[in-house]
Amino acid sequence: MIRSSKRQAIVEAAIAVMAEGGSDALTASAVAERAGVSKANVFHHFERLEDIVLEALEAFLMAMPSMWPAPGTRLRDWLMALGADTTAQMEADPALSGAYFAFVGRARGNPALRHRLAEIAGAAQAHFEAVLAQLAPDRFTPGERRSLAGLILLTGDGLALHRQLFPERAAEQAAAWSAFVDRIAPEEQAP
Repeated sequence: MIRSSKRQAIVEAAIAVMAEGGSDALTASAVAERAGVSKANVFHHFERLEDIVLEALEAFLMAMPSMWPAPGTRLRDWLMALGADTTAQMEADPALSGAYFAFVGRARGNPALRHRLAEIAGAAQAHFEAVLAQLAPDRFTPGERRSLAGLILLTGDGLALHRQLFPERAAEQAAAWSAFVDRIAPEEQAP
């Protein structure tokens, strides 16, 4: 999708508003003022306020380079890159990561929003499952791939949460991710 500069400004404004004020701060007036557009313009580009944040979150996730490993990438290398990209994204865009957690809190009381977030999480899990099939086609059964993809999603979310809350514990988080990867794809011993 080609994004207009106004559309992108609205997305960035929504992220900034939520990062600063939490999910309750996300109003059309606040987003419009921050983006330098009218409220009508906000709703010209997005049907609902939540759609703004959903677009940003989906783009954030799918833009990580490790989401698209090259053919021939080793499973271990992909998993290590996925952890590194997750933490790098949290550090590179703390406003978006803060908005993500505020948005998750907002979704707890909004069934439609929770459903849409579940769809995004389901798409990410399906993508992880496809990557596992690509990188290790004979290593896991379809059921194991499905479960492992879910575990990667859950563990990656936990890594993102901890990086957001405890950035001073980056070394511990990296070690924990590495231990997780070791369980799935241990470093192979040379013959």
